Amino acid sequence: MKVSLKNTGDCRRTIRIEVPSDSIIAERTELLTHYTKGVSLPGFRKGHAPKALVEKKFAKEMTADLKDRVIPKFYQEAIKQEGVKVVSVIHVSEPELVEGKPMTFDVTVDVAPEFKLPKYEGISIKAEKTDISEKQVDETVESILRQHATYPDINDRSAREKDMVQVSYESTIDGQPLEEKVPQARGMGRGKGYWITCDDESFLPGMGKALIGTKIGDKKTVKVIFPEDYIVKELAGMKAEFTVEVTGMREMKLPELSGDFLKQLRVESEAELRKNIREHLEETAGNKERIRQENAICEFLLSKTRLDVPDSEVKEQTRNLVYEMARQRAADGMNAEQLRAQSENMVKEAGAKAIEQVKLRYIIMAIADAENITVTDQEVSAEVFRMAIQQRRDATEYHKELEKDGNLESVGDQIRFVKTIGFLHEKAKIK
Repeated sequence: MKVSLKNTGDCRRTIRIEVPSDSIIAERTELLTHYTKGVSLPGFRKGHAPKALVEKKFAKEMTADLKDRVIPKFYQEAIKQEGVKVVSVIHVSEPELVEGKPMTFDVTVDVAPEFKLPKYEGISIKAEKTDISEKQVDETVESILRQHATYPDINDRSAREKDMVQVSYESTIDGQPLEEKVPQARGMGRGKGYWITCDDESFLPGMGKALIGTKIGDKKTVKVIFPEDYIVKELAGMKAEFTVEVTGMREMKLPELSGDFLKQLRVESEAELRKNIREHLEETAGNKERIRQENAICEFLLSKTRLDVPDSEVKEQTRNLVYEMARQRAADGMNAEQLRAQSENMVKEAGAKAIEQVKLRYIIMAIADAENITVTDQEVSAEVFRMAIQQRRDATEYHKELEKDGNLESVGDQIRFVKTIGFLHEKAKIK
């Protein structure tokens, strides 16, 4: 067997494989024996028809089967012989079978990148403060109260801060309907029966505050300036004019921190509640700071490592990210039409992130190899159990399903990835 490799792109190789004619003859002879034993021809008992007759009768089928036998067999031998670390097979050429001649075919594959790791122990990271203020505790107490608030209708006064106002609205940008001006914002240019809280958290910037002082039946023009980081990127920095009519109003009634309410929260006193909140905020802040430090480590490694990554893996990760972005935006209230309008931008944004994520995975797993960081079967089983609980699945059946689909190894890889990040964090110089 002759094998040659050609570089056809970043992390892409084309392997040309020439299978000797005697190997083809041997494979064909074995295949013919198999056919002869398994077929029945008129006038002959099963398995007793002459091979020449069988070969003539099933020539087309045998040619197809022969290729199906030869290509994968010699492809596997070729990549083993050349030490090629294949990530995915991109294309296999159609070989021509000519009696007495070698069979040649090309296999285009993506391969794992080769790169040099930077010095990864003792990465310098600056720590940030995680102190919790009384104001943060107060805000959390208020948030808990708001979660248990009631909203009776009101008709006899104007809207105050924290009230909920129901509105119908239409909007324009430079005198043109918003959705005509920015097609990607379909579904946002007009609305009927929307409830908006009179605070800074409105999905339309500044709208909540602008409704303070209005009454049911009022009509008002509100100017909105969309921030640079607005979820619909095409609206970022634009100025719109909203014509709003108030159609309903509700008042937010917060519960009192009384004995009965505190019992609902499973605490004996307001002091205990505030103590629990502080501990939770401190733990959350500590976890957030650790994640920030780990992200800083990853950014350092990406900036110090030069490598190309397989295009097939980037495309797959891009698809995964686009799906997750669409799912999240749908959860935030975007409809199908708005998502379709943003699909091109989502693909572009996801593509840039995918490259970084694929690069980082190769870097971290290379460090895991260098440091001999491993994962036990018990760790994999524990993670599968956790995932099963999260998905409300039977753990044993879920484990079998992952194993059958070949996804169990990826669970182990993810555990190994996280352990390696932890190793790098332990070795970092945190100032």
